[in-house]
Amino acid sequence: MKARLFFITLISIFLFACSQNLRILHTNDSHAAYEPHYDGIGGYLALEYHLDQERSRTDKHLYLDAGDMQTGSIFSSLEYQGLRGGAILEVFDRLDLDASTLGNHEFDISYEHAEALVQDSAFPVLSANLLTEEGESFGTEAYKVFKRGKTKIGVLGLTVDNLPLRVKPENVEPLTILPYLEALERFLPKLRAESDIVVLLTHNGWKADSLLATQIPEGVDMIIGGHSHTAIDSPVNINNIYIASAGSHLRYLGEIDLKIKRGKIVKYESRLIPLTQAPEDYESELKDFLHQVIGEMEREMSKPAGILPFDFEVNKFALTKGTSWIANAINEEYPSAQLAMINNGGLRKNLLAGEISLRELHEYIPFGNTVVCFNLYGRDITDAEELNRQLLIDKPHDIMTLNIPGWLVPGEILTIAGKEIVPEQVYRVVSHDYILSQWDKYIGSKPFDIEETGNLFLDGIINQVGKTLK
Repeated sequence: MKARLFFITLISIFLFACSQNLRILHTNDSHAAYEPHYDGIGGYLALEYHLDQERSRTDKHLYLDAGDMQTGSIFSSLEYQGLRGGAILEVFDRLDLDASTLGNHEFDISYEHAEALVQDSAFPVLSANLLTEEGESFGTEAYKVFKRGKTKIGVLGLTVDNLPLRVKPENVEPLTILPYLEALERFLPKLRAESDIVVLLTHNGWKADSLLATQIPEGVDMIIGGHSHTAIDSPVNINNIYIASAGSHLRYLGEIDLKIKRGKIVKYESRLIPLTQAPEDYESELKDFLHQVIGEMEREMSKPAGILPFDFEVNKFALTKGTSWIANAINEEYPSAQLAMINNGGLRKNLLAGEISLRELHEYIPFGNTVVCFNLYGRDITDAEELNRQLLIDKPHDIMTLNIPGWLVPGEILTIAGKEIVPEQVYRVVSHDYILSQWDKYIGSKPFDIEETGNLFLDGIINQVGKTLK
């Protein structure tokens, strides 16, 4: 018995002696969070500092990002070397990112802009389920195999498959979007044959990743995901597939330590590292780059834009003073319209009453939406109210705010210019191109007599806010 126990112990020691160690570092949904949050956590420089610290403790490491680098702060609106958001690509290049996948916010501006983001990336952008009209990966490649020591790590990219519901449909219209399992069926056998372990780098969301893990028969060892902003601080294993995600907005750096033996993970440890600030004497080329690029941006964007009369609270599922003010403001800017429609989810940052800067307005309305005007029948507006009442119950996505009396107020009649809405009368509406592109989700009836102004929605709000300084 003792001899058998000794033999088992000896074999175990041998197996671990022959195993390979690997550290995977990961982020997701950073949303251009270039500076620390109010509590001193986060920012690009803090990320670099902690990456350096964790890399220094092992010689075999891989850094992956699960998408949505773009949209969320004024930094993503900055044009760098002719590309809006180009400075973000430069930052992640300087962070020595090994690979990323595409998030939905990489498609916020246009198809051509997303193409440019991929082409200008110095790191691989992996995409197995987004295909061009030629049938090729929209990313730089569908997957990539990295070698660390004797271990080969195959990484395959996936993006949320309902992308046309997340962005303006025309921004992704040229794409063929494969269901996750179809993309895996196409690429996974070859990738598995080339790799010791396989990682899916996804921007699908926690629920989709969890379901996907139950549907994959074999061949995948790990999913590193984004989109739902889920922070997973301890190992999660579904169907023998580990799932990891590091929250959002660079509050954490995800870290996974593996022992790998003959293509199998024999030990898995994970944690989230809070991105506390680097020491004051910390120096790097990235620090110099950020100082240079941000300096001019900050000087311009810190200028006062106006004065807010009250707090602007962000709430996807409630009418607030802020949403009503914005709807009224865009209607003031385009007075030929009889009412305005905005979606609450397009407003992204809580603002305090008082003086407001251009930068804060850019962060409040970070999307590059353009103003559109269109017609609806009175019955379409009342039907839209019923649709939005149901949205408040089911919450599949945010609601709309309309600047008309009675909107979403139980028991009240909708009126425009003091008169009850007439079902067969035509009304002129001012909104933006996202609402127009998603009319079936927010309105329910297709608008007509559409006028696309090409003017930025944000510019109209900046103009109206600016009037408070006069």
